[in-house]
Amino acid sequence: GLYAASGMGRQGSVILQVTDKALRDRLMRLNAAVMGREDTDPFYGAPALLIVLSDRQYSTYLYDGSLVMGNMMNAAHALGLGSCWIHRAKEEFESSWGRELLASLGIEDEYEGIGHCALGYVDGDYPDVIPRKENRVFYIR
Repeated sequence: GLYAASGMGRQGSVILQVTDKALRDRLMRLNAAVMGREDTDPFYGAPALLIVLSDRQYSTYLYDGSLVMGNMMNAAHALGLGSCWIHRAKEEFESSWGRELLASLGIEDEYEGIGHCALGYVDGDYPDVIPRKENRVFYIR
C-alpha cells in the first residue's frame, strides 16, 4: 500500500511508505527514466520504500529531510534490515505524476523529494566495512 506520515521536529518532512508492488514498480520506472537508464532497477530489488519529502517553506528543509533519511537508515540497520539511499526523488515528485500522487494524499504544499530509503533483507552477509579515509577529522585544541 501507500501511507504518508509526518516526519520529526516541526514536521516539515513527510514520509511515504510504499509496499504496493505496482506503485513501487511505477516509481522504479520513473526513477530509472530520470537517471537515463530505463533497463535497470534503481531500487536494487528492494520490496519496500520510505520516501522522504520536505516542505520548502522552511529554510532548513534539505537538512531536515536528510536527517530523517539518516535516522531511518540507522534504525533499519538496528533492526537487521538493509537500506540504501536512492536519489532522484526531487525529479520524480516535480513531475505531473508525482504532484498528482501527493495531491491524492492531501499533500498540497511545496514539498521536495529528498530521497528514497530502499529497504529489504540483506542477501548474504553485510558488506565489509570500508576503512575510514585519512585526514577526515581535524582536531582543534
